[in-house]
Amino acid sequence: MRKQLFAALLALIVCGTAVADMQINIGISGGDWPSAPYVITPVSGTPAWMTPFETFCVESSVPFTPGNYAATIDDDILYAGGSTPVTLNDNVKKVYAAFLNNELGGFTGNEIQESVWGAQGYSGHSLDAAIAGIIGNASAIVGWDAVKVLNLWGPEGQDVQSQLVLVPVPGAALLGALGIGFAATRLRRRRLTADS
Repeated sequence: MRKQLFAALLALIVCGTAVADMQINIGISGGDWPSAPYVITPVSGTPAWMTPFETFCVESSVPFTPGNYAATIDDDILYAGGSTPVTLNDNVKKVYAAFLNNELGGFTGNEIQESVWGAQGYSGHSLDAAIAGIIGNASAIVGWDAVKVLNLWGPEGQDVQSQLVLVPVPGAALLGALGIGFAATRLRRRRLTADS
């Protein structure tokens, strides 16, 4: 059992290390540039679960252009040059989860983008009152705690922008691996008992 636990932990560490080598493409989903939501398409080094998805910018004053960028998935908004990371506000996570759960269908992408910036507390931006009401409804925000920051980096390691991403719950993979290991151990014991 210890070997199986070690193997599961090692797999999680290796998967986490590969994230730093991710290359993604960011473009628009429709309309004129810049028009939210944006579309992230994996290029290379991305986790197996990552497929093209719609997202919103987290940083309000960091312009970017469509193209390929290095990316990392983090809990915080990261900046180049040693600037202090900023924690992603829970209401930002809830707005994005409500969008992914199709609860924000009456809003344009740019209205949702404005609410993301407002929820993060950026000056000059506000969280729409109707969206605030929606994210107060628990059924609209299922999965919000699995929202993280997809930090984008330029070729010289400069901060390009940060996006929102919904990731699989890491504990589920570990629990699944532990469950498989436990089941295999029980099966092995039954076979040994039956052979005796």
